[in-house]
Amino acid sequence: MSIPFLVSLVDGKAAGLFFDNSYRSWVDLGASKPGTLEYRALKGEFRLYVMVGTPQTVLERYTELTGRMSLLPLWALGFQQSRWSYVPQSRLLEIARTFRERRIPCDALYLDIDYMDGFRCFTWNRKHFPNPPQMLADLHAQGFKVVTIIDPGIKIDPAYEVYQDGLAWKYLLTYPDGEPFNAPVWPGDCHFPDFSDPQVRQWWGDNHQGLLEDGVDGIWNDMNEIALITGFPRQVPDMVTHSKEGQGADHAEIHNVYGLLMTRACKEGQQRLRPDRRPFLLTRSGWAGVQRYSIHWTGDNNSTWQHLALHVQMVLTLGISGIAMASADIGGFSGGPGPELYTRWMQAGAFMPFYRVHSMKGSPNQEPWSFGTQVEKICRKYIELRYRLLPYSYTAMWQASQSGAPLVRPLFWANPEDTRAYSIQDQYLYGDAFLVAPVITQGATQRVVYLPDGLWFNFWTNESIPGGQMVSVDAPLDSLPLFVRGGAVIPLWPVQQYTSEKPVETLELQVYITAGNTTSQLYEDDGSSPNYDSPEAHRLSEFILQVNQDGSGSLRRVIRQGGYTPAYSHQKIRVIGLKSAPSGVELAGGKLLSQGYDTATGILHLEIDATGNFELLLE
Repeated sequence: MSIPFLVSLVDGKAAGLFFDNSYRSWVDLGASKPGTLEYRALKGEFRLYVMVGTPQTVLERYTELTGRMSLLPLWALGFQQSRWSYVPQSRLLEIARTFRERRIPCDALYLDIDYMDGFRCFTWNRKHFPNPPQMLADLHAQGFKVVTIIDPGIKIDPAYEVYQDGLAWKYLLTYPDGEPFNAPVWPGDCHFPDFSDPQVRQWWGDNHQGLLEDGVDGIWNDMNEIALITGFPRQVPDMVTHSKEGQGADHAEIHNVYGLLMTRACKEGQQRLRPDRRPFLLTRSGWAGVQRYSIHWTGDNNSTWQHLALHVQMVLTLGISGIAMASADIGGFSGGPGPELYTRWMQAGAFMPFYRVHSMKGSPNQEPWSFGTQVEKICRKYIELRYRLLPYSYTAMWQASQSGAPLVRPLFWANPEDTRAYSIQDQYLYGDAFLVAPVITQGATQRVVYLPDGLWFNFWTNESIPGGQMVSVDAPLDSLPLFVRGGAVIPLWPVQQYTSEKPVETLELQVYITAGNTTSQLYEDDGSSPNYDSPEAHRLSEFILQVNQDGSGSLRRVIRQGGYTPAYSHQKIRVIGLKSAPSGVELAGGKLLSQGYDTATGILHLEIDATGNFELLLE
């Protein structure tokens, strides 16, 4: 992933610098000449875009220029399980059955390269998967989506139709003399499509028709740097030629954008072939703006504590580079994590944009039940919390589609003048309200957490803690240090085994009281239709919390746009942080079904029936 975008933050003032040159480049951040920022590139123009303001406005301008993500299907936020490889078909079905039997929520299963016939793209290994449509229908009946991997390497095989067409129609990368470039990948010697040609992109996208008709739900683009694995050459020579939309270019210019162009071909193909559903695409490689087409995972990592820490750092960096939906392989791709590391990684992963376990062939199993009953219980707790928070996470994803704001944000995001937050890279904000402090040290049962200014609540105990300080937090193996910003209204759903298991009949709201006026958002639609922008297909609500010093105040739900009507009217509200029971509770715009104050916890429990705007008054 190559994104030459730099964000500078000094005393609360941010500047974004986008070096728009796709050639091999170097950026010297004052190492050679103190105080001097130096850009160099192999060839091409010096084209630098400069954006200034707060971090939010800089990222909004940057993504206005390079593009923003489309809203993904709701299931993309669910838990996802992958391995190289779940083969044969019986093994994949066993994994699916075990998730449901053990009541561990999961939405998607992945098929790595071994599902193909000799690693030929767009084919099935009929020995291991004799009837893909029936297998996929069986998995769909259990609530699973299936994502299949596609690499850019086309096996050199005269009997292979994709190879025949690519060669006959001159859709392949060539040397300057017109000879097709070939190099070894998983199938052996391969040719590679020239995705800088719009005709090639359309052809490649159309090649997904068979997989989509069989029932495949999403596509996973790998090795699209282009990556080569053995022999010579070890990388595509710079002299290899590309169309570049008919203008002509060499690979030195296209190498960094090759993965982006492949994802474009894939997404546009899904949109043409299956226009009634939102595309899902995951890529390893890309360039600035790849967020228009795909989400990203960070490639092959290791099962080490250092790579758990790096997971947090990389997703933070990707987020302020326009890639709002990104993550790393939970548990580590290679090596095997062991129970403690796996548990800590699963906890952190529940608060990442993309929640997928993936591991390599020959490594220990990494399903949530693979490390014994204690780890399984903890994993279930955090996966279930992930599903409870789906309306919150979905709203954060919608925010990313509108402004470019990432789901995972650095601590300085909300207050860029807080210089103490600048260098903290083992904590992060998740959406508007959560502060997450993963345990990334082996054997640790406590950790120090920096709480920015304001009032914060420990999510597990509901204890309120003033911000602007470092605090020591207990963190036994089953506990992820997790805090909620005072004034937040957190929407929750009941636990489901997959995102579309049943209609949501009750919306829960957790209201964290702090003096002042705050606003929280809730975005809702059906989670799958591509026309979510139309007025009747979505609904955006704001929860406006106004609290006086004595604890009295109001909570209003105001529908700001859209006419979408969700399945629920029943709402449970928990007001957290009250010092005493309110003397009175009134509701306008709905029916107050029940109320009760728990003196032991200080939580006010309410149940209401309301389909639209309402106002709740606490006296």
